[in-house]
Amino acid sequence: MANSFAPASPDGQERCDSPVFVLTASRSGSTLLRFLLDSHPSLACPPETSIASMCGGLARSLDILESAGSGTGRPVNAEPKLSDAITAVIRNTVDAAFGGYLERRGGQRWCDKSLDTFQFAGLLAQVYPRAQFICLYRHCMDVIASGVEACPWGLHRFGFDPHVAQHPGNSVAAIGSYWLACAQTIMAFEEQNPDRCVRVRYEDMVTAPEETAAKVFSFLGVEQAPGITETCFQMAHEGEGPGDEKIWFTSGVTAGSLGRGVSVPFAALPPPLVRPLNELLGKLDYRLVEEGWNDSSDQLDPRAHPPADPAAADGEPDAADNPDAADATRVTESLAARITAQQEAMRDEITARWPAIAGATVELVVLAARGAERTLRLGFPTGADGWTLDDDALAGVDAPTAKIMASHDTWQSLLEGRSNPVTEMTTGRLRCVNKRDDHRIRSDEMHAVAALLGIARIPVTRG
Repeated sequence: MANSFAPASPDGQERCDSPVFVLTASRSGSTLLRFLLDSHPSLACPPETSIASMCGGLARSLDILESAGSGTGRPVNAEPKLSDAITAVIRNTVDAAFGGYLERRGGQRWCDKSLDTFQFAGLLAQVYPRAQFICLYRHCMDVIASGVEACPWGLHRFGFDPHVAQHPGNSVAAIGSYWLACAQTIMAFEEQNPDRCVRVRYEDMVTAPEETAAKVFSFLGVEQAPGITETCFQMAHEGEGPGDEKIWFTSGVTAGSLGRGVSVPFAALPPPLVRPLNELLGKLDYRLVEEGWNDSSDQLDPRAHPPADPAAADGEPDAADNPDAADATRVTESLAARITAQQEAMRDEITARWPAIAGATVELVVLAARGAERTLRLGFPTGADGWTLDDDALAGVDAPTAKIMASHDTWQSLLEGRSNPVTEMTTGRLRCVNKRDDHRIRSDEMHAVAALLGIARIPVTRG
C-alpha cells in the first residue's frame, strides 16, 4: 500500500547529521552542562525543547496512520515501528525545527538536554544514526535532596508526578523511585550503544570542571576550549524555556551542593527500593546507601572512590587560608562559652527532666568546607559526677550517644535566636543522629543541648 504521507524537505535550512542528546534525570546538573555545551563555538544548546517526546508522539501517530486499513492487526498500545518513510518524516520535521535556530546561532551542531529525552533514546538513535549521547548521572540521595528543595510545597514537575502517586506521602521514596527508573533506562541504552555514549557524573563536573569538559569535547570530536567553565557564565544564553533557574544567579562552577544527600533520611527509603538503588549506585562507582548513611557530615563525597583532595594533603586547613574554617572555630568557641555559662545553673533541672541521658556523651559538630569541621564533646552528669566539656576523658568515647551537626551559619542563627531547632531539623540543615532515640526529632539529647545553649526552655510536664 502506498504511503499516504510524504516527507517534507526543509530546503534552505541548516541541517545537522550528528546532534548531541543529554540523557539524564532531573536535578542532576543538566543546565550547567547545557551552559558548557552552548558556550562552545561549534555547538548550540537551547533550553529544554521536549523535542524527543515530540518525536515519540509523531512516530506513534504516523505508525497508526501507516497501519490503518492494512489488516495487520496492530495492537493499540504497541511500540511504533519505524519504517523508512516514518523515519524520514521525523528527521525532516526535527531538521526544520532546528534549522532556523542553527542558522541564527551560527553553530554546526545542535544539542538537546530535555529531561524526558532518555525515554526516547532508542528512537533518536534510529532517526539520527550519527547522533551522540551524553549520559549524565548524579548520586540518588543528592537528587532527592535537590528535588525536595526545588518543590518545598509538594513534589511536582521534573518528572516526579507518576512516582508520587506510587509513594504517597513519602517524597524520599518518590524521587528515589524516579531516579532509579531514569538511571536504569539510561544505563541500559549506554550499555547497548557504548561507542555512541559518554558517561559524565555531576560530582566530577563540579569538582573537576575543566577535565570533564575536555572529556566531553574529546568524545564529541570538537576542538578543546580551555577556560570554558569560567567563560560560560559570562556568555549570553537563551533563557526563554525550562531549566534550573538557580544558574542565572551563579557566577562559577561550585561543589557547594556536593553530598547534600547525607541529610536525606535513610529510613524513609522502602527496603525493596534500597537493593536495586545500591546495585545501580555500585555500577556508577557511588557510595552505597545503607545504615549509618546519616551519621556522616555534609562533607561526604558521594563517589565511592573520589580523587584525592590536594587541599587535604597537608593536613587540617589553616584558618588563615580558609575563612570557613575560621568561622567554624569561632562558632565552636561560642557554643562552648554558652554551655559553660549555663551548665552549672541548669544541672539539676536538666538531669531531673531527662534522667535517661545521665552519663551520655553528645558531639556538637560545626560543619565547614574542605573538611575543616570542628567538634565539641559534651558529657552529661551522672550521680556525683559533674559535667565534662571537651575533656580528655571524652576523647576515648568511640560512639557518642548522639551527634548534632549543622553548618556554622546555622549554629550562629540558632545562638542569635533567628531560627528554631525544629525548623532547622525539618529542613535538614540541623541533624541529630541518635542511636538511642532515633524515631523522634525532639530527642532528649536535642532538648537538653538546646536548653544549655539557651535556645529552648525546659518543657514542664503536668501531672
